Amino acid sequence: MEKKRALIIIDVQQGLFEKKTEVYNSDQLIANINTIIDIFRRTENKIVFIQYTNKSSLIKGSMDWEIHPEIKVLEQDIRIIKNKSDVFKEKTLINYLKKEGITNLVIAGLVTHGCVQAACLSGKELGFNITLINDAQSNFNKNAKELIDHWNKNLENQGISIFSTNEFTKII
Repeated sequence: MEKKRALIIIDVQQGLFEKKTEVYNSDQLIANINTIIDIFRRTENKIVFIQYTNKSSLIKGSMDWEIHPEIKVLEQDIRIIKNKSDVFKEKTLINYLKKEGITNLVIAGLVTHGCVQAACLSGKELGFNITLINDAQSNFNKNAKELIDHWNKNLENQGISIFSTNEFTKII
């Protein structure tokens, strides 16, 4: 049976790119996410955008809540709204993945030590095969690079497959 794959892009929302501390390596982050999106479109795999909503800074429907304008979103892409940092704590994504028979998830987005690592670990715990694109995820912390390096190693030690964008383009 063919393994079905989905790209899960977490919280690449405009408001997170406008914080006082900038998203680390944001131009490369956006370019890498778009490269992975292009691959998923060519291979006709699903693309799922996760958008966090709250009552203070990422209010549903506001400009800050919208996906960053440089990210290649199309109408047919799936959008899932979440209210918790771990998208798997809400059933919408799980139900969608099960309905589509998707077993392999590729994770990218924001924030390394928050929503990204939570999705990786929860997804693995639920039985999904998880791949994290290590240069297609970031954060807006003064120690951003150290956090990325720490979590890449930590997640790899917990069984998450870690690839750079360049490495991933060669294996898919």
